[in-house]
Formats: sequence, C-alpha cells, structure tokens
Amino acid sequence: MMTPAVRNRLIIGAAIVAAAAFLAIQMYYSQTPARHADHDHAIAKIDAGGFLWVESVGGKRRNLVGRPEKVLVLHWFDPTAKDHSEETEAAHFAETLADDPTVDFLFIASAPSWEGIEGWAEAAGVPMDRIYLDQKGKTGDLFGVRRLPETLIYDPAGLLAHQARGPMSWSDRRLAATIERAKAGVEEIH
Repeated sequence: MMTPAVRNRLIIGAAIVAAAAFLAIQMYYSQTPARHADHDHAIAKIDAGGFLWVESVGGKRRNLVGRPEKVLVLHWFDPTAKDHSEETEAAHFAETLADDPTVDFLFIASAPSWEGIEGWAEAAGVPMDRIYLDQKGKTGDLFGVRRLPETLIYDPAGLLAHQARGPMSWSDRRLAATIERAKAGVEEIH
C-alpha cells in the first residue's frame, strides 16, 4: 500500500516532469518562428517606413530594406557580453563564405556607440569591416530580435530562411546546408 507521502512525491515529480517537457517544447518552437501569411518575417513586409538602418564603423549607413539579391546573414550580438565565443565561431564560419559572392554576412552590434567595439572585435577575431551598429536598437526591434545573440538568414528575395534565438553551433553542417538551400529561395507563404 502506498503511503500519502510517497503518493505526494510521485504527483509532484510527475508535475515537474510535465512542466519541464512543456518548457522544452516552448523553447524548441521559439527557436524557429512560425511562418504563415500574416507572420513570415520577410524583410519587405517589415513596416519600417522604408528604412532599416545599420551603421558601419566609418559612419556610412546601410539600409537593409528590400530584396538583398543574395543570401543575407544578420547576426545580432551584445559587445558588452563577457563571452564572445559565439561571435568568434561565427567569424570563422563567415570567413568560409568570404569568397562566395552570393552570401553577405553582417555582425550587428546592439550598442549605444562604437566605444569599445574595436577592442572587442580584436579579442573576438571579428573583422571590423563586417561589424555594423544598431545604435538605438530600432532595427533589431523591427526585425523582431529579442534575445542576443540572434541570427537571421534571408534568401535573395528577402524571405526568412532560418532564425536562431540564442547561441547556435556554427560548425554544424546543417547551417551550411541551410544557406545553400536559401540561395535557391524560400517558398513564400500566402
């Protein structure tokens, strides 16, 4: 016969397992956003008044609105974070794509200014010419960036091919395959 204490422990244990499973499922689905007609994250469908600006180190602004005409990898990061191993891995991955004219890889710093970013870039091994600044965070907000680091991969038509919220594995062969598939275009959902 089961004592009330044992029964209560089993019930609490089952509740904890169910809650953990629920959280795991929610986390999984937050990694890849739903794509349907009214929520497909296409660059052209972002209501930004025609401007999605990021700034290069020289002060030149780049507008991300429209069709990129190549695969566009946007990696948002926090330069004040203590650990920059994610960006170091991303820089190594971006280097493998450096000779591919069909892919454009941008590191976008979510920071109020360029102060300290050059030292950060040197420590992380990220070339300064690949770093852009989202000074007020407006562009990231319009793209739906919520948790840094966050990576968005768009096809040449500006349709979202992949989204990773939080750290990701840059050495995973599936990432290279995702970029290759994105070159051919993502099916638009109506």
